Amino acid sequence: MKRAAVVIGCAAVASGHGAMVSPLSRNAVDHLVGTNVQKCSNITGAACNNGQAGFWYSQGCFIGCPECDNESGRRQTDLCGSGKKQTLTDPKYWSVNRDAVPFSAEDIYQHNPWRAPGSAPVNDACGLAGGNYARGTGAERGVYIETKYAKKGDVGTETLGPIPGYTPPVYKVGGTAEVTWSILNNHGGGYSYRLCPLPEDFRELSEACFMTHPLDFVEEEQAIVFPNGTTLPLQAHQRTFVTEGTEPPGSMWSMIPMPPTLLGPCCLSGSNDNATTPNGCTEEDKHVGCAAAGGVCKPCPQTPGSDCSRCDQVTKVLPDRYKRAGVPQFPAPCEGCEGIEWNGLSVRDVVKIPKDLKPGKYILGFRYDCEATAQVWSNCADVTIEA
Repeated sequence: MKRAAVVIGCAAVASGHGAMVSPLSRNAVDHLVGTNVQKCSNITGAACNNGQAGFWYSQGCFIGCPECDNESGRRQTDLCGSGKKQTLTDPKYWSVNRDAVPFSAEDIYQHNPWRAPGSAPVNDACGLAGGNYARGTGAERGVYIETKYAKKGDVGTETLGPIPGYTPPVYKVGGTAEVTWSILNNHGGGYSYRLCPLPEDFRELSEACFMTHPLDFVEEEQAIVFPNGTTLPLQAHQRTFVTEGTEPPGSMWSMIPMPPTLLGPCCLSGSNDNATTPNGCTEEDKHVGCAAAGGVCKPCPQTPGSDCSRCDQVTKVLPDRYKRAGVPQFPAPCEGCEGIEWNGLSVRDVVKIPKDLKPGKYILGFRYDCEATAQVWSNCADVTIEA
């Protein structure tokens, strides 16, 4: 496997989110008709066509709530009034807003999924196309290009079948498996991998089943994958894993090892940003709440209940970004690379296959819990487990 000695630049492309790259998920099925809307990096170095795998998600999903409301992806509030408290209170586990004092008014992301990994609900174990049951457009209803395989509003477990012509990878009981996923438009937070036996009726695949088989990481194997297939292995101080305060209890999650940065101009004002607000807002920026006034983005309000989903995303993460005494800086994946555009790159992980699994066909689930939004990204891939 090639390893990168120098960080490679990556140009910004159309907005997307998080998705499994290998194994190929059922969510990527529309790559067969040439629909590739999210840039990604393939560990093989070959062209990475992942279809719209990064557009299957749930939103309005707050910790402690019984269900997602489909609409409030960018609100910062205890929407259902459950009173559930975040379990990740040490800023070293926060990918955004590290300067805030936990539970203070400035701690605006405390109700979002990553602050209690795995405890936020999802609408479907494999996500919703466009993040919403609705077929039309509107606030908080993501884009999804209709193909013969899926259309906006489709439910993953009801729509997605095995990818034609694709041979799922084979893993060994008690062994390890290499998996990769790609990020574009990083909302902070972290992720986990899970297994569920393939049900006879795919509609019976559930989050509860995934919760019974969470997978542990081989920590020292985590690396960044660049478009040409080279990897940048991460050192111990650049990797952040968490097992306390997670659901199911003791399950292992990884914080995204790349700092949240923007694809383009948006709201960069805020107590934690060492940057000025740029001129110009894209249509998407206006849509998500970064309101424009005379062509200049207004500062994002740092108040509870406001839309601050991008206040902590900047074009360049500086090494002294966080000023509060005792708050650790975000661990950059490499020295002197704070200004790199990480969007579109992939993360390579190695996970452990439990020794007590029964051989057979399984679904490998990828779950990404956002921190700066109340959103959860989901992907489901076919795999085979052998003795």
